[in-house]
This record gives sequence, structure tokens and C-alpha cells, in this order.
Amino acid sequence: MVDTLDQSVGAIVEALFSEGMLENSVVLFMSDNGAPPFGAHSNRGFNWPLRGAKGGLWEGSTRVSSFLWSPFLLKKRRVSQQMVHVIDWLPTLTTRLVRRLFSNKILISSC
Repeated sequence: MVDTLDQSVGAIVEALFSEGMLENSVVLFMSDNGAPPFGAHSNRGFNWPLRGAKGGLWEGSTRVSSFLWSPFLLKKRRVSQQMVHVIDWLPTLTTRLVRRLFSNKILISSC
């Protein structure tokens, strides 16, 4: 699964690069919950060493990884152990983006 994720993100980054869009991009990956304890077609996960699974209240159901890459980042290659919630991303990114857009007079194009 991690290999497939790596290939998929690589394909997106390559497409952005080949279109000349990578230098103005923000790549964000995040998950919404831990692995499911059971599933069809052997589609189940394992959250060891954390306790719990998808749908639960233990750390194994709520603690997931995420990453952010952008040429706009001031501190690069940093690992943080702090808790972040999905609602933190939008205000953080828009505050930084709006500041940069207005300072350089870059227009946002619709996707």
C-alpha cells in the first residue's frame, strides 16, 4: 500500500513538473483515521504498536500520518510529533497563500 501511494504521489508530482506547475504547488497528503480491523478481500489493517482501529477512540484509530510539500515552505524536511486536526489545514494554508498571492500579485486560477 505504501508503495502504491509513493507511485501515485510521484505521478502527480511528475505531472505538475512537466506542466510547469510544480513551483507554484502545495502537495498535501493526509488520512482520516486508522486502519480498519476487518474488511472484504483481506482488506484489513494493523495499527501496532498503537491500540485501537478505525471507528474506535484509542490512539490507533485517530493517530495517522500526513505530509506537506511545497517550495513555499520555510522549514524543509521537518518531522513534527504535534497533533494536527483536519480543520487546522485550511486556515494555515490560506493565511500563508493569501499573503504570498497579494504580495506577488499572483492570480488564483480555477481547477
